[in-house]
Amino acid sequence: MSARMVRIKKEARALLRPWCAVVISGALPLLVPHSSMAAKINVLSFLFGIPLLATLSLGNEFYHRTFPLWLAQPASRMQLWGEKMGVMIAAVLSAGTVCGIGMFLFALPRMHLTYNMAAAVAYVLLTMASATFWTLAARSTVGGLLLIACIFGMFYQFADDLGAAGPKAVPWSAGATTAAFAACICFAALMLWLGARRLVRFQVTGGTSGEDLLLSGPSVMPDALAGWFRVRPTGAFLNLIRKELRLLRPVWVIEFLTLPYIAFLAVVHLLPVPPVLLPEGVRQWAILGPPAMVSMGMAGLAGILSLGEERTSGTQAWQMTLPISFGLQWGVKLAVAMVAGVACSVLLPVLVMMAGGILYGSPYLYLHFQAIHDDLTYLPLLTFACFWCACAASGTIRAVVCAIGAFAAMPFASWGGILLGENLARATGTLKDFVVSSAHLSPFALAGLAAYGRGERLWLFFPTLLFALFQSYRLFRVQPQGGNRGLVRRLLPVAAVTMLWSFSAYAGMLASQWEPFEETHRALDRIQHGRTNVQLSGEELAQSSSLSRPTQRWLAGSRISVAPDLSHAAGYFATIHLASGAECRLIVTQYGGSAGSCAEPKR
Repeated sequence: MSARMVRIKKEARALLRPWCAVVISGALPLLVPHSSMAAKINVLSFLFGIPLLATLSLGNEFYHRTFPLWLAQPASRMQLWGEKMGVMIAAVLSAGTVCGIGMFLFALPRMHLTYNMAAAVAYVLLTMASATFWTLAARSTVGGLLLIACIFGMFYQFADDLGAAGPKAVPWSAGATTAAFAACICFAALMLWLGARRLVRFQVTGGTSGEDLLLSGPSVMPDALAGWFRVRPTGAFLNLIRKELRLLRPVWVIEFLTLPYIAFLAVVHLLPVPPVLLPEGVRQWAILGPPAMVSMGMAGLAGILSLGEERTSGTQAWQMTLPISFGLQWGVKLAVAMVAGVACSVLLPVLVMMAGGILYGSPYLYLHFQAIHDDLTYLPLLTFACFWCACAASGTIRAVVCAIGAFAAMPFASWGGILLGENLARATGTLKDFVVSSAHLSPFALAGLAAYGRGERLWLFFPTLLFALFQSYRLFRVQPQGGNRGLVRRLLPVAAVTMLWSFSAYAGMLASQWEPFEETHRALDRIQHGRTNVQLSGEELAQSSSLSRPTQRWLAGSRISVAPDLSHAAGYFATIHLASGAECRLIVTQYGGSAGSCAEPKR
């Protein structure tokens, strides 16, 4: 076998597993055509998976510290680059085709194919052409993804806006679309040439801390301020905090590049007034989409970067030998990551928008409080989930892959538990039905809690977060082994807890379909009571009609009084004296409608 074929097989083997993940995620709408979750995963796999495949080929060389060895092979740099590009293009085009078919035919069928397929093709071409340049500029896969973030962020918001508004909202003619597509091809050719030129002139320098530009780039912080972050001879706790803040340096760099952009938008009055939860129009999406996506990315990066880079560089094992408890190191790392994630993704941008609003008379001019509430709820969860993935993985890249898999697996685990719980409740009733019917309580007991649980499903993941919190401490103390199989083994208990809790919640309360008043109504309609009063027991009513098991238990020992309702010609009302002492009233109209109510027993 020739050396060239060996190199090509090595490139294909490195991209095989990520390619499978992107293809499977993109094909989900074909397998589950009516699932909204499958549609969202398909869109995310297209927007995030394509750049990942494009940057992973060169990024792996930086990640595994093999870039100098790769360049030292007996072949020209252009030949080596051509081999990488050939494998990468095949992987990206095949994965993009699968994702595109699922997205345009199943996930987003309302999108106008003429314009949006051209935009999707241009997005893939630009990503493939610019991946070499941006990966070499950042010297890592994560850095390349961050530098391409504005491209796929704007594309995602643009595609979502077009899908919601329909083809009539597209202001471009066919000629303008053709011209824009031709401009994208020219720009892609330019980026391809710049990437090849940069690779030919690229110089590799050694270093023990890695070659990621975000971590090893020049310092722009003043010496007076940078001195506060340097380690001191005393104060172990403060030294831990300083170390974490220094490891999160890329987050601060990106944040201090994002804040001036938000300040500029506020000063020149480009932020929407009144503030809206979702921008309207392509122009607002193009302006507000990049900072929104970058803020979400920083929330995840704050959870991954610190521990991920320590394990990538091999310094985490050395940190464990310090005379500081594991719990303190874990707690400081988690606390700093959570504070940094919330501050960079929510608090600092809000403060900048408030400062810009003061210029026009009100600090709340640009603030949408519902959006801030949602960000303060979900972005800390994103940071913690990424921190758990950093504890479970052996490096930054594996932690990112783990995070993508976890975000896809947890909703499916919850959905599986919900489905099992609903099927069980349909056959046997819920635990709430059993308790209410056995204790002869009002059917409306715990109804408010059940309605809240159906409306706010975030609480279904609280046990998962609690379990993951304890598991992250255990995983933090040891260096993970086992590669991708080890990641799956560590993720399975979390998915099992999610499925078990969702199953318990729905089988216990939320999937209740028990309607005792409706069953009693149908049973009483079979009794020929006419316009006379009827007195009977719950057992007698159960014998005269087929009632469900919960309703039979609920009516056991009760007394039922049925009387005609003089206000309705064919209506009646029934008073049910339950065995617990509670009194329920059932009113039935002449048109078959009914209404029930219960009063607590008198003490």
